Amino acid sequence: MHSLRSEHMSKRLYWAMSIIILCLLLICIPLIVSSSQKFQHSVKTYNEIKVLEHVADLANKISRERAPANKIMSSSIEDFEKHRKELADYRRGVDQQLEQTQLILKNAGFNTLSAQISHTLIPTLAHARQDVDVYAALPRTERSAEKLDQSILSMFEAWQSSRQVLKGVVIESEIPSTKLSNFVSQILLLSDLRDQAGRVASNVMAHVTFGTVLPETNLTRSLQTQHQVLYLWDLIETIQPIQDKTPEFIQLHDEIKTQFIDQGLPLVSGLIEDSLQHRPYRLTGTQLTEAMVDKFATVIDLQTYLLEYSHDLAYQDVQKNLKDLLWTVIISLISLTMAIVTMFSARRSLFLPLITAREMLFDLSESTDRNKSVNPQGVRENPDSLFAAIQKLEHSLQQRDALEFRLKNIAHSDSLTGLSNRFALEEYIRFLEGHPSKLSKTCLMMIDIDHFKQVNDQHGHIIGDHVIQSVADCLKSNVRTSDMIVRYGGDEFLILIENIDMNNALTIAHKIRKEVKAETILDADGQHIPFSVSIGVAIGAESWVRLFEAADEGLFKAKAKGRNAVAEG
Repeated sequence: MHSLRSEHMSKRLYWAMSIIILCLLLICIPLIVSSSQKFQHSVKTYNEIKVLEHVADLANKISRERAPANKIMSSSIEDFEKHRKELADYRRGVDQQLEQTQLILKNAGFNTLSAQISHTLIPTLAHARQDVDVYAALPRTERSAEKLDQSILSMFEAWQSSRQVLKGVVIESEIPSTKLSNFVSQILLLSDLRDQAGRVASNVMAHVTFGTVLPETNLTRSLQTQHQVLYLWDLIETIQPIQDKTPEFIQLHDEIKTQFIDQGLPLVSGLIEDSLQHRPYRLTGTQLTEAMVDKFATVIDLQTYLLEYSHDLAYQDVQKNLKDLLWTVIISLISLTMAIVTMFSARRSLFLPLITAREMLFDLSESTDRNKSVNPQGVRENPDSLFAAIQKLEHSLQQRDALEFRLKNIAHSDSLTGLSNRFALEEYIRFLEGHPSKLSKTCLMMIDIDHFKQVNDQHGHIIGDHVIQSVADCLKSNVRTSDMIVRYGGDEFLILIENIDMNNALTIAHKIRKEVKAETILDADGQHIPFSVSIGVAIGAESWVRLFEAADEGLFKAKAKGRNAVAEG
C-alpha cells in the first residue's frame, strides 16, 4: 500500500516538474522569438540602407553625366577630343554602377526595381546618350540652341528614370526607426536637390553656348528650378532633427549655402540678367559647366555624410539587437538549465528523502502503536493517513520527552530536599563561564548549618534530615523561583542570584538566618532542638573559582563571629 502511494507521489512530482519547465518555455520562447525578429528587422534595415547607398550613388552619377555631356556638346574644336574621352570614361563608370546596382537590388529582394533598371532606366539612358552623341556628331553649321537644349532635356529624362528607382527603394523599404526614416527622406531630397541644382545651369546652357537670348520657356524653367532648389534647401534643413545636427552636418550644410546657394545660383541669375539686358553672356557654356560642377559636389558631400551616418546607426542597431538576442538566449538557457537541475536535485535531495521519511513514519507509527492497533479479532490496523501516523509519533515523542524530563529532574535534584544538586550546578557553572558578563553580576551565598554534626550525634539522622529539610524550605521561601538553590554537601547549601547588589543580597541573607533560627523542631521527648546557619556572601568575580573562594571566605568570617551570622566575602 505504502509503495503504491510513493509511486503515485513520484509521478505527481514528475508532472509538477514538467509543468514548471513548460511554463519557463512559454516565457522564454516568445522572448527569444521577439528578440530574433527585432534582430532580423535591424539586419534587413541595415541591408536596405546599403541598397539605398548604391541606388543614390547611381542616381547622382547619372545626374552628373550631364556635365561631361554638356562639355562635349558645347566644347570647341580644340577641346572636343579631350571632352569626348572624358565622357566615354564617365559612361563606363556609370554602366558598371548600373550592373552592380541591378545585382544588389535583386539580391536584396527588390526584384521589381531590378527589372525596372533593365526595362526602363537603361533604355532611357541609352536614348539620352544617343541624342547627345548625335548632336556632338553634327557639323557645327547644323547645330542650334534648340537641338542642344533637346539633347539636354533627354538627359533629364534619364535621371528621372533613376529617381523612380531610388523612390521605389524608399517606398518598399521597411525601416521602423523614425530617425532612420528621416535620413532616408533627406537622402531622397538631396538627390532631388542635386538634380535640380544641375538643371539650374542646364536650362540656360544651350542658349549661353550659342550666345542667343533665352526663350520664354527656358527662362521660365530656369526660374522655376531655382525656386525648387530653395524650397528643397529649406525642407532639408527643417526635417533634420536638432539632436542630429552634428558639427559635420552643420559644416557640410554651410558649405552648400556658401558655395551653391550664395555663389552658384547668383551665377546663373547673372546670365539670365545678361539675356534680359541683351548683352553678351559673361561665361561660355563650357565655362558655366566647369564653374557649377564643384558647387554641386557640396550637395553630394552632405548626401554621402547622411548615408554614412544612417549606415552607422543601422549597424549600431544590428549590434544592439544581436546582443539582446544573445543575452535572451543565454539567460533563457541558464534559466531552463537551472530549473531542470533544481528539479532533479530537489527530487534527489528533498523529495526522495521525504518519501523515505514518510515510509519510516508509517513504520514507526505502526511499531509504536502495535499493541493499541490490535482489534478484538486480533487484526492489526494501518494508520489512515500520514497525519494519523505523525499524530501517533508525536504522542509517543511527548511521552518520551516527559520521561526524559522526569529522569533529568531526578538526575539534577537532591532526593531529600528537592533542591538542585551538583550535576545541575556544574551545568550552570558552564553557562556562567560562557557568559563572563553574567558572572560579574552574579551573587553567591554559601550557607552552612552550625554544629550540624552534634545534632546528628545527639538526636539521630532522622532529626538531622528534618533540620536539613527545614533549612531548605527557608531558602526556597526567601528567593525567587528563577534563582538557583543547590544542596552542595550534607549540611552545605549554595544560592546563586543574578543581577543583585550587595545591600539587597545581605538583606536576604539576614532574613534567611533569622527565619532558620526561628524554626521549631522537637525531639522524641518534645524538647526544642535549636539550630542556626552561617552565611558567606560574595558578588561578581573574574571566574567561578574566585567567586566561590570569596563566598567561602565570607562563610569563614561568619563562623569566626560565633556562628548564626552573615559576612561579606
